[in-house]
Amino acid sequence: MRNFKWFLLVGMLGFILGGCATQDMELSNEGFQEIARGNYGPAEVQLEKALSTNPDNPYALLNMGVVYQETGRLDKARQMYERLIGLQPKDVAEESNTGSLAGKGLVDIAKENLRLLEAREAELAG
Repeated sequence: MRNFKWFLLVGMLGFILGGCATQDMELSNEGFQEIARGNYGPAEVQLEKALSTNPDNPYALLNMGVVYQETGRLDKARQMYERLIGLQPKDVAEESNTGSLAGKGLVDIAKENLRLLEAREAELAG
């Protein structure tokens, strides 16, 4: 049931502007690091802060979706993924927990996460 976990986790090295990462990106990076350690509670706190600073941060949206999905809040995960897809950002994952998603677009990853979420829902219903 958890065999798809590796495919959900996406991180980023940070969006650099003039040599300094923006506050929401720093918080998103901290959230990603917590997810990588399996600490979903602290990750959620950091990602909430990132989204309160910038509600359209695509990395925070994607990783918050991962937090929600991994903690069984599938409806909230779906909302995060759909919100990200609706924004249509051109951002690309620079890092992933396995490297398999590095270089892929965040929208594509969100779409795949939705597919996995639907498979998980079907598994739970069956």
